[in-house]
Amino acid sequence: NWKEIKENAETQHLLSHYQKLGKFRAAHPAIGAGVHQMISSSPYWFSRIYGDDKVVVGLDLPKGSKQVAVTGIFNDGDQIRDAYSGATATVIKNKILLNTDFTIVLLEKI
Repeated sequence: NWKEIKENAETQHLLSHYQKLGKFRAAHPAIGAGVHQMISSSPYWFSRIYGDDKVVVGLDLPKGSKQVAVTGIFNDGDQIRDAYSGATATVIKNKILLNTDFTIVLLEKI
């Protein structure tokens, strides 16, 4: 319903959410075919690795500052982007520190 998308903020937000997830899924075969490795259970962080494709996903995170260890996934100095918010960060001491207003993080190497 195009009118609903145009006029309803909640519908626009929902569409944007699923577009971000869909683009990330399409860009990263690791999401569907990769090996799943939990990084932490609370908050929930996990990696998915398929060949050279490596991603880190965080769900149900607090808004604001977020930090995750990425040892064995990304290397110190790697430039990382959160495909959900667009924020970028550099891996320092095997960790990524981001500040976003979202509770989802989709990390990929730039």
